[in-house]
Parts: sequence; C-alpha cells; structure tokens
Amino acid sequence: MTKRAIFVGRFSPFHKGHFAIMKQKIDQGIPLLILVRDTPYDIYSPMLRKRMIEATMIQHQIDAKVVIIDDIESINYGRGVGYEINELEVTEEIKSVSATEIRRLIDNNDNSWKKFMPKGADKVLHDYLSNNGLVIWFTGLPKSGKSTISNLLSTELENIGIKAEQLDSKILRKTISKDLGFNKEDRNQNISRAMHIAKMLTRNGAIVLSSFITPYESQRNEIRKELEKHGNFIEVYIKSSIDECKKRDNENLYKKAENGEIKQFTGISDPFDEPKSQDITLNTDKNSMEECTKELLKFIQTLI
Repeated sequence: MTKRAIFVGRFSPFHKGHFAIMKQKIDQGIPLLILVRDTPYDIYSPMLRKRMIEATMIQHQIDAKVVIIDDIESINYGRGVGYEINELEVTEEIKSVSATEIRRLIDNNDNSWKKFMPKGADKVLHDYLSNNGLVIWFTGLPKSGKSTISNLLSTELENIGIKAEQLDSKILRKTISKDLGFNKEDRNQNISRAMHIAKMLTRNGAIVLSSFITPYESQRNEIRKELEKHGNFIEVYIKSSIDECKKRDNENLYKKAENGEIKQFTGISDPFDEPKSQDITLNTDKNSMEECTKELLKFIQTLI
C-alpha cells in the first residue's frame, strides 16, 4: 500500500499558499492524501473545493488522493503511532496568500484573484463563477414542510447532476448563529445572516435552498430586492393550516407556545404575513411533500 502525506483543510478556495506547503512533500516524491473539510458555513461547496484541488494535481501530474470528510472539531492523538507530524515552513510571500483576501477580490469583481491560484484550480473556479446563481427561498409556518421539501428537492437535483447548497435555521444556529436566541430581534438577525450567505453563494454561481419561516412581507421583499442583484430568485410559499402544522409537530412547539413556554412564536403569539409576491405556492395540506417537490422542480427547471 502507498503511504501518503496527509493535509487537512477548508481550502476555500484552494490557492498557491496551500499548494506551496504541499509542494515540499511532492518534491520529496511522497504522494498526497488531501482531506477537504465539509464546512457548512463556507460559500464554496466541498465538492467544488475538491474539484479545484484535483484539477491542480492533474495539471502538475501529481499523485494525490482528495477526499471530502466531515468537519473537524479538533485533531487529537495520545502517543506516537508511527507517523511524522511536520510543520512545513514557507516563504513570507506564500504566507501572505489569504483565502479571505481571494474571496474579497471575487466579491469586488476584481480578477486579480487569479494570480493567487495554482493552474487547474483557477479554471475550475472561473467556470464556477461564470454561472448565474439561483436562490430558492422557502417561507411558511413552522412545520409547514419547508425543510422537508428542501431536502427532497436537493435529492431530485442531485439525481440530475446538480449540486445545491442548503441553508436553514437549524444549520445556522449550530454554526454562525450560536450566539442568537429566539426573540424577534435575534430571529431577524439570523435571517440577515442567512441572506448574506445566500448572496455570497448565488453571486458565485451556486444554487441555494434557503428554508426559513421569514414571517413578515416587508422582510421577504427586502430579501428579494437584495438577492435579485446577484442572481435568480424564487420565493416559494409552503402553505399549510396551523391545525395541519400542529399534527406534524413532534417537538410540541405549538403546544409549548400556547402554554406560554415559548414567546413570540410565529402563528401563535407572533404574526405570519400571508405572502403576496411569492413565485409559487405549494399547498402541503392538499398534496404530499413528494408531489409538491415534483411541482417545484418542474417550475424551476427553466432556470437551471
């Protein structure tokens, strides 16, 4: 079996700094094992990052295996297990290469980002950025079926070779919104952060499935106004009666809200504005989640 030098990172995007560190092992004739962390908060999907690395390795005829792994909380070891652990030194020029700066240049439509990218990765990212993005924003009462339909749609898209990025409140609250509670101000801030992530993704050509209650018409109008600047936007109203939502509520959120245990709960103690400018309405009272998903897929296929 081949022994490989392991490198672990976000690689968002993969740039010359990453490549320079790996090059030291490459020059020693050691094949690489590159592990791409599946970080949900990055604007570039792990699959795109994997493709950039693979394109670079092919361009330079390097023996490298690239694998996507779950995100890492920490790297731990108790004793030596026969592997070297090396800190590899690079020049100050290489250290100055920053993925954050590359993303900033891309956001500002400054093509000088290309000079920081190794051959192969630059073309993959350029092709990706050249595509028009699409945000599909699901709105509706709690337990109306937003996340369920988003998950089903993601699978349907993957079946036809299209990768979509999913955003929903549960994902954000485990990552960048850990500091937020559930009062009105914090929920609005959570939506604002979601809109910002969706904007970054769509301006970089991604298809984004965003599932948030988004209860206020003014809020939804602001989201549409902002996101349509950067790509296509579809507002999907997942319509369901409160009674039906309660039947699906295996967390007893509605009951807790009615008992006063949860404050400012949409549909009970906080209003939900019936959408007026939605692009499509999916009635999950009358149709199954699968039927609604098929209807939505047919609706959006002209845009993808």
